[in-house]
Amino acid sequence: MMKQSNWLLIIVALTFLLSACSNKSETTSGTNQGKNGSGDGKPKSGGVVQILNPADPDMLDPHKTSSIYAHNILGLVYSKLVTYETGPDVEFSDYNIVPDLAKDWKVSEDGKVYTFHLRENAKWHNVAPVNGRNVNSGDVVATFERIQSIPGHQAYMLDQIDKIETPDDLTVEFHLKQPFAPFLSYMANHFMWILPKEAAEGKINLETAAIGTGPFVLDKWERNVETKFSKNPDYFLEGLPYLDGVNFKTVPDEDTRLAAFRTKQADTTGLLSPQQFANLMKQDPNLQYRETLFPTQTQVYMNMTRKPFDNLKVRQAIAMAIDRKNAVKQIFGNGEVSGPVNPSLGKWALPKEERESLQPYDIEQAKKLLKEAGYPDGFETKVMVTDGYGEATVRMAQWVVEDLRKIGIKAKLEVVEYATYFSQKWPKLDYDIGVGFQSYLQEPDEWLYGQLHSKGAKNWYGIKNPELDKMLEEQRTVMDEDKRLAKILDIQRYALKEVVNPIPLVTHITASPTQPYLKNWNTHASYGMIHMKEVWLDKK
Repeated sequence: MMKQSNWLLIIVALTFLLSACSNKSETTSGTNQGKNGSGDGKPKSGGVVQILNPADPDMLDPHKTSSIYAHNILGLVYSKLVTYETGPDVEFSDYNIVPDLAKDWKVSEDGKVYTFHLRENAKWHNVAPVNGRNVNSGDVVATFERIQSIPGHQAYMLDQIDKIETPDDLTVEFHLKQPFAPFLSYMANHFMWILPKEAAEGKINLETAAIGTGPFVLDKWERNVETKFSKNPDYFLEGLPYLDGVNFKTVPDEDTRLAAFRTKQADTTGLLSPQQFANLMKQDPNLQYRETLFPTQTQVYMNMTRKPFDNLKVRQAIAMAIDRKNAVKQIFGNGEVSGPVNPSLGKWALPKEERESLQPYDIEQAKKLLKEAGYPDGFETKVMVTDGYGEATVRMAQWVVEDLRKIGIKAKLEVVEYATYFSQKWPKLDYDIGVGFQSYLQEPDEWLYGQLHSKGAKNWYGIKNPELDKMLEEQRTVMDEDKRLAKILDIQRYALKEVVNPIPLVTHITASPTQPYLKNWNTHASYGMIHMKEVWLDKK
């Protein structure tokens, strides 16, 4: 058995990431393979890892989609200026920032200038039109200018940049308007992949192609069928990657994915229900697995541009009507009530007791609030969900529908194909109520400013609250960590009382198996599968 600490999180409802271990949660393993599946012995080169995904993105443009399915593809291809550390001695939820394309960096004394020095040996993949040329500072500038001009969903992370200068081909200087607490974290964010300037100039079709500097080259993307990668022989980290390639296949059916894992046609599984995992354990008691806390949360969200969801009392009633504790136990097996900042960020989240007290389950009070809002007999509506996150998410949506009926809200469940859900319905506010996962967000500013500010990139709810906007803007400029923490906690309390959208339902605990021959499977609580460069296979 392996131990970790207690507020750990897990990798999303995905095949690969779901075998991680986190910062503060119990971790159990059925084998003696070693921490995080690292194993013993010298890494071996060769082999291809087989991964089955329940869904596929509708495009690969990193500035136009925030889908986990897109960015887990892109993370094998692209690099960032800086990234997160992974390895056998690094916890899943640690956000230690280490070099990637930038070999080092420095910050000015006033906190307003960040200077990055690029690696001399970093090359683009040997694919037209870049043809293996060296990375230069112009590529970095072109990337960030494209994000700002589209604007990409990352643009709010860069809104404090005043100008970007390039003293030479290997140096990039970011000059900020004012000190900005999240800046370095945002440079490591899993949406900050650096593109060749040819891509920014339109010479590469980013919707269907990706040419980067990462450990693997994209050979094929056949949407909703398969994606194939081969080893990049010119990767800037000597001796890496170990694998010859990585293959993804899109297999929506959970039973089919599980059968493939049992027969070793797949090397990891997707998110499993407690029942599926129990059955798997019965068949193989020595199964290697990790049990961790999910790195994001299940949310109920409402479209505040439509009545009656513009009414705070209606949103409060919906929040009080949902039996979160029972739901997480019945559907996921275990977990806890979540909050505006996910428990995966440790101290930045509200304490568990406060999350529970601010979000009570109270049917009678919910009915009273509906009556005060002018809906004594409830109303009719639709609840949207996608099956792209697996069976458990659909079951959670069904649970919400039944709970809402108890207070007179007659909701019809609408199951939407993943790409339509993620690119059309949710971000374009084409829904009444929705149930689903949020992305892996790695900074409290992402959870709060990104979702709750009137101009937030993930404010797909119609929130417009001037007082909240002011609070969100202030915390970004506070460089003293303790003072910023106090503001972050106050913002969450305000959101749970005065906004109540999105409603953070639960952060569940899950178990995720991997094949015993999969070594160095040291996953991280971010998109991009950044651990894959060090993964190796030890098949007999």
